[in-house]
Amino acid sequence: MTFLAPPPPLIVDASITVGAAMGEEPAVRVVASWQGQDLMLLAPPLLWSETANALIRRHRLSAVDALQALRAMEATGIEPADRGLAGVEAAIVLADRHHLSVYDATYLWLAIDIDGELATLDADLARAAVAEGVALALPLA
Repeated sequence: MTFLAPPPPLIVDASITVGAAMGEEPAVRVVASWQGQDLMLLAPPLLWSETANALIRRHRLSAVDALQALRAMEATGIEPADRGLAGVEAAIVLADRHHLSVYDATYLWLAIDIDGELATLDADLARAAVAEGVALALPLA
């Protein structure tokens, strides 16, 4: 008898959600690949604020369009996973070690904390993940 282990949780960062909302490849492909799979998609709660900020400030979407994009991304099943102040403390250490923003290090810490894979298109974050032994859901370019 063979038992299959469930796939590890997938930590989704804002580079994926923003890219998918803007129709950019490979983010659209990544999000589409989640369809029909039994995946646990997680992100720190800051994902929604970070995504909204990028859509409105960097990509100049209207508030209505940004909200529509956020709702579409939420419909993929991404769930918030808050690690509280202890998670922020761990993220600060990682940010310092890898010269990341604390925001980016928060995604990395969540992946480390729950032994998940990291889905990111951010090259600096991906390199830090590899250095920390975190599996990447996407190959490092």
